[in-house]
Amino acid sequence: MKACLIFGGLLVLGTAIVLGIGVSDVAAYAEYAQGCHNCHGGFRTNNYSSLADGQAWGGSMHSSHQDWLGGDCDGCHSGSGKSPVILDVSDGGSGLAAISCLGCHGRDEGGAGVTGAGLRQHHWSNFITSCGNTGCHADDSNPSVFTVVGEHVLPPYYANPGTGHPDIPDHPCNLLSQGYPEDVAAAALSGLDNDGDGVYDTGDLDCAGVVPIETSTWGGIKAMFD
Repeated sequence: MKACLIFGGLLVLGTAIVLGIGVSDVAAYAEYAQGCHNCHGGFRTNNYSSLADGQAWGGSMHSSHQDWLGGDCDGCHSGSGKSPVILDVSDGGSGLAAISCLGCHGRDEGGAGVTGAGLRQHHWSNFITSCGNTGCHADDSNPSVFTVVGEHVLPPYYANPGTGHPDIPDHPCNLLSQGYPEDVAAAALSGLDNDGDGVYDTGDLDCAGVVPIETSTWGGIKAMFD
């Protein structure tokens, strides 16, 4: 298994994860609870505050993710016991790809497949370079080595939300569209820096001129039959 993902703004994905801001150590983690929580807090801990914008979510990361997935646990979990939660493997939920956290925190990077390279590069630009320097993700963590797709490219679950998941964010540019933007968490100031260039959402030139799904011609037709 080789995939490092970023979970909500933290670097997690696959087998390697950076332990935190300003921390240079790295270990092989396949699960959030194996080390990501050291900087980002427990996934079920209440009163979560984002490291990206400092905003309190008014609950836990788990409860917010439950809301996004409409309570469809299999989007992130697998097996009868639902634990451990593997960052890039799940049962898939109702019509969702079986890729767990990568569904919202990874993107299709062409020949590289669905990876968390964009959010890894966000960490790299914030001087968290261990994931790339160790060699596990040296092929895509450094922006000078690997060029990721733009901010506007939809993560897999955004693009194909399956059935019964109306609250999955529908646009990485955080457009205030008919669905939920990435900053739906309480009072969040921004969504994800999907392409790792340090510019968020509609402030990113990749998002210039992007038409929300709901206001496109196909979106209008689709809305009539939903």
